[in-house]
Amino acid sequence: MTVHDFTSLHRRYVDLAGRFKAAWTFHQFLQGLQKFFADASIPQYPTELAEIHATLKSVSESLTNNDAEAGIALLDIASQQLEQTAAVLASADVRVTPPLLRQFFERVKSYDEQILAQMVRFYLSLAAGEGLAGDRLDKVDYLLTKLAEETDPVSGSAVLRDRARLRSIFGGLWSALDGLVAEPTWVEERKAEIAGFRREVTAAADFESFTSSQLVPRYRESKRLLGRYLFHPDILVAVVETNLAIKNKLRQSFRGEEQRILEESQRILAAQAARPASEPGPDISQLRRAYQEVERKQQADNLKLEDLAFLRREVEELRPRLLASAHDEDSAVAEPAAEGMPASREAMLAPYLKELLGSLEATDDQAPPKEAALSRDLFHLRLEAREVTAFRRLHVQPEGDAEVERFLLEAAAVRQRVVAEATEISEILDETAVTRDAPIFERARATTQIAEEFVQRFGELVDATTRDGDFGESKQLQLLRMRLIRDYSALWLLVHRPTN
Repeated sequence: MTVHDFTSLHRRYVDLAGRFKAAWTFHQFLQGLQKFFADASIPQYPTELAEIHATLKSVSESLTNNDAEAGIALLDIASQQLEQTAAVLASADVRVTPPLLRQFFERVKSYDEQILAQMVRFYLSLAAGEGLAGDRLDKVDYLLTKLAEETDPVSGSAVLRDRARLRSIFGGLWSALDGLVAEPTWVEERKAEIAGFRREVTAAADFESFTSSQLVPRYRESKRLLGRYLFHPDILVAVVETNLAIKNKLRQSFRGEEQRILEESQRILAAQAARPASEPGPDISQLRRAYQEVERKQQADNLKLEDLAFLRREVEELRPRLLASAHDEDSAVAEPAAEGMPASREAMLAPYLKELLGSLEATDDQAPPKEAALSRDLFHLRLEAREVTAFRRLHVQPEGDAEVERFLLEAAAVRQRVVAEATEISEILDETAVTRDAPIFERARATTQIAEEFVQRFGELVDATTRDGDFGESKQLQLLRMRLIRDYSALWLLVHRPTN
């Protein structure tokens, strides 16, 4: 065998070993999904990875001993085994949706750039035969963006990491795609197109202009049309930089809009539910379906801008016809309290806050907040870990903003009162449940007013933490806000349900 032949054999071994490493990494990823997301229905599958590893080890020994004939035979065996295993892994990948992949990497934070790069290499090995489109393109796009980003310590925004390091990594991906050559002029034209999308992102003033421009679907289509040329290092750097610009824009400008649309939809749905049967009002079935779909996709981390834009159009079409009746119902909340009813918010919340604080005092201060929230002393209160933390910051080891921590405990007390009064109303079976004459209805109307004030205050805190770049805190506050909205809406409907 000539030196050239032996060099080619060695190159074939290196290529096969690289594809094996990518497949092994992807196999580990699938096992992680099976461990952390049991409901994801990732099937068990046969794999020959252990046998392939042993075969490749034998190839290495053959090359070391200059036994080319044995090396060729073993490489043929390993190549066939790897092709079969890659097909099995690709079949399992069909069950891995882009939201599931994102959730995995958000939950499992102990990974390095090599894991992300090997995941991309595995998808590239599939692209040779099947191409990258649909969900697979979205997953690769996410992995590349995750690989390229770091968090700015001042603004909290996602920024592009060292370009030289990125070009080195992207160059390795590009070299794996044999036979691709891109003309420099063509590359510059594609980079200019991508830069144009980035300028559009920066120029978008509000949610309406962002969605009406169809920027995201147009940009996604442009990436699909690039095919494997997407992985040209210069083009790929431009792509991930634009991806980060969109990510930051959504985070900074549109999360509040998303919540506003959801809340306004909920108010319209509640107002329509409270109308007397004799006054059915306009058909809101389409709004209800859109709202439920947005909620479902939001929970699955799969909400798209077009879903939210559709819901927004429904809201704006129905608002003029339904908001007036909703306003009339809300006005009833402001009626004077019945005789004997507590006169102040503090007095109304006092018994619930006392029980809350007493239960929190009985817990182990050293236990993790989430574990404490699920303990025997606190389980019945349905608290979140952030509320346990608020108590500790106020009464155990003072830190943070005392006003915010106190507000969170008071909001938890509001939630306890809301649930208690909703339960009491649901248990009334006599005539007062129909006529709304029982004192509980007067108390509950006042409670819904307080709850609405707390919901508004939560909105201010969420906006403030988002502006400050404290996205972890913003997410926790948003969760508490949504829990209060859910319980408060149930009580509101009980109080204002039609009597005929």
